[in-house]
Amino acid sequence: MDYKKVMMTLLASILINGASGEIVGAANTSGSTNKSTKESASSTTKKEQTATNKAVHTLANVPAVKVTTRSTVKLTDVNILSQDDGNTVTYTLSYKNNDSTPMMMLDYWSKVKTKGGTSFSPKLIAKDQEKKTVSPGSTVDLTYVMKVGREVKLSDLNFFIVKWDFSKPNYESTLGKFNVPASYSITTPVGKTKTVRISDSAVKVKVSGIKVYPGEDKKQYVKVGVNLNNVSYKLLDNPNIKWILRTPGGTNYPLTPDKDSMSVSIQAQANKTLSLMASLPTAVKLQKSELLLVEEQGEEKTALPVAALQLPEASQSDVETAVNQPNILSINGQPVSTLLESARVRSEEGEYELTMQWVMKNQGKKEVKVPTYALEIRTEDGTSYPIETKALDDLKLKPGATKTIKLITTIQGNGDTSKIKLYAMTPISKDESKEEGAGTAASGFEFSYPVGIYAIPESVTTGDGLTTETVIKNAKGTFGVSVGSLQRLPWTDSDIVAAKVTIRNASTKTVQLPELEAMFTIDSARIDGDTKLIRAQGGKLLGPGMVTEAYLLTKIPSELVMSRLEVTLLEKVSEEETNDWITLSTSGLIQPLSYVGDGKQFTLGTADKETELGVRRTYVYPGASSDIVYTEFEMTNKSLRQSGLAKLVGYYKTADGQYYKATAKQADRVPGPGQKSVVTFWAKVPKSVMSSTDMRLIIGEGVADNKFVIGEGEATAYVNALAFEVKPKTLSVLPSLNDIDLYPYKFSGSNIKGYLTGGTNVQFEMIYSLTQDEAVDSGEYGHKLILSITDGSGKVFDKELTPGTDLKTGINQTLNWSIDDTVFDKIRGGSYRVALYDVFEGQRIRLAEQGYSYDVSKLPKEEPEFPEFPEER
Repeated sequence: MDYKKVMMTLLASILINGASGEIVGAANTSGSTNKSTKESASSTTKKEQTATNKAVHTLANVPAVKVTTRSTVKLTDVNILSQDDGNTVTYTLSYKNNDSTPMMMLDYWSKVKTKGGTSFSPKLIAKDQEKKTVSPGSTVDLTYVMKVGREVKLSDLNFFIVKWDFSKPNYESTLGKFNVPASYSITTPVGKTKTVRISDSAVKVKVSGIKVYPGEDKKQYVKVGVNLNNVSYKLLDNPNIKWILRTPGGTNYPLTPDKDSMSVSIQAQANKTLSLMASLPTAVKLQKSELLLVEEQGEEKTALPVAALQLPEASQSDVETAVNQPNILSINGQPVSTLLESARVRSEEGEYELTMQWVMKNQGKKEVKVPTYALEIRTEDGTSYPIETKALDDLKLKPGATKTIKLITTIQGNGDTSKIKLYAMTPISKDESKEEGAGTAASGFEFSYPVGIYAIPESVTTGDGLTTETVIKNAKGTFGVSVGSLQRLPWTDSDIVAAKVTIRNASTKTVQLPELEAMFTIDSARIDGDTKLIRAQGGKLLGPGMVTEAYLLTKIPSELVMSRLEVTLLEKVSEEETNDWITLSTSGLIQPLSYVGDGKQFTLGTADKETELGVRRTYVYPGASSDIVYTEFEMTNKSLRQSGLAKLVGYYKTADGQYYKATAKQADRVPGPGQKSVVTFWAKVPKSVMSSTDMRLIIGEGVADNKFVIGEGEATAYVNALAFEVKPKTLSVLPSLNDIDLYPYKFSGSNIKGYLTGGTNVQFEMIYSLTQDEAVDSGEYGHKLILSITDGSGKVFDKELTPGTDLKTGINQTLNWSIDDTVFDKIRGGSYRVALYDVFEGQRIRLAEQGYSYDVSKLPKEEPEFPEFPEER
């Protein structure tokens, strides 16, 4: 008995050291007999004989082999992988210990032979070599691997279970064998789940689909989706697994996980769906292809077949979309609609800039993180132009959220967008865990396939000209947009370009306008500096058919000549980001300002907000070296509500194109219905200017800080300009101081008396009337009156009066003042002349002049003088 133990220990040591762990697990107990082996073999033979031609995908019907009276071993899995140097076969034996003592795996091993007698040397895989015992009531799975010839089939193989038996001549006893039925297929049918062992974890594997994407150079991208469900009770953490697509002809193509599938870390009872990619020639047919799962073992990284799953019919990806048609992307299982909404082309010298808007909307029920798709333009000959954008960096979309992304690139060509397309490519994935040439052929393989191919829509740009409406559709609604007017206006040492854009709600429901900004492109130069957008109305809501206006402004050098002008409305997405909303193009031809002749009126605004404008009169205040041209301008509110224009800005323009900025005085209060508001404009001009017979006053509404200026604010630009003819009138000097027009005042003051006092003082009294037109609002008056009294000796005395203060409004008002001068000493009569002057900015014009006689009623009575006689002696 001691001899047997020594021999058993010695042989076990030799087998362990010599085979380097190549012990093959077996199944049976010392109590098993050759009779049970024969019965098992007989049972297997009967099973083979009764098998039908129908494919069998399970080994559950292969009988177990008894290793003891109570414990068994079953063949639970078998796989084969075709390689250049032969086939690699793996098979799994499951030992079930139903005894009360541990089962020593050292006592059992496995042998494999063909039915023709050829023997093979199976090896226990590395991770199973440490499994030495099977505890009572438990099961242990042992997987073996071996190399066989290319022509060997699984049904040709007999898998023997062997036990040590020192009563035998070769010290071993065969307990039984397994034979794979000829009808057995290792391939899992389409739609079925295969349970496999990966890193000693039970995992259910199922193919979720296969899709083909168009590639280049006669290639196609194949994407296989596979779901892994970890049904074990421990973490499955980055197993050494590989995936292979095998065609019906037996050709293997390595599959590479995409960026999100590189890491396979699955918690117990959790699952993860992987996306696997391969680049195949388009000539390869994918019908009845298989997905092979292999696991790398040991330092040699031997590829062991784990499972084969039949792939369903491949679907051709419908990623190419027509103009203005959406493309639905699947991101983390959520549908995301994408649409190339608009495009704009600007050509210059053999190349053109293409600006597009790509809209993404999450139509799913969960938030998604959008991949950083590589975007590029491809021409018919395959030339690609990458598009750089940071809009996709860390982009997340909540359910129902929309993101508009502006894409800009420069392309060689004539701007024909019908011959180019936008490609949205998946982020480049690369297996960087392997060095070049190591592992499988998939190492170092990079791929990026199109998820969307978009036809370029027609450029949302008007042709040369104005007032042509362009209809656009976007997430906010349907709008008709046109340039109503384009003006070039003087501003100090530069010019203002002002475009009035009309926006119409072309839908049948109320819509909300987005937050808009403006951009100008003159010829090929984009103006990124001082550009403003002013909305004509405060609200953003537009009912069906409603129209609103926006003014787009920029400043340019006054000497700049324009040949082409583009006006772009930008939708403000955030403080740093905008998207093109629409671009309207013109030839750069500036429209002449609307001209209003002398004595004519012009009505500005809509029917419910009309203002009538007109020049009342213009006259000149002469000076020593320059003159002041002065214009009274009237605005009449024709609407039914309190309404008016913004603070007006004016420039005088001469016939030879000289501009003189006018100072304006305007009432702060907005006039009510039917009321007038008077604005006065004036400018100092050289005397030579007033000799011109053709002068115009350009008037517009002042704007600042993206809004119209109301009240005391200072305008930084102006819009809605009109050109009014101004003809300075020569005022006739009236012969009387009655009915003097001091608009908006009227003055009568001809009742003037100058009382002589017999000394150097003369007292003056004026009975006057000063009335004001209550229906007229005006700004600060700015005028003064001078009553100039010229004595008979020619000496002049001026009395300065301010209407409204020195001269109070009312009828039969009295004004008293006096003049003290030696010229009046001992004057007892005579006459004087009174002239009335309008004084503005220190320069005056004479309005009226009238002669008067001094009033002597206040002279003291003189005592009669008697001649002096000499005294009598």
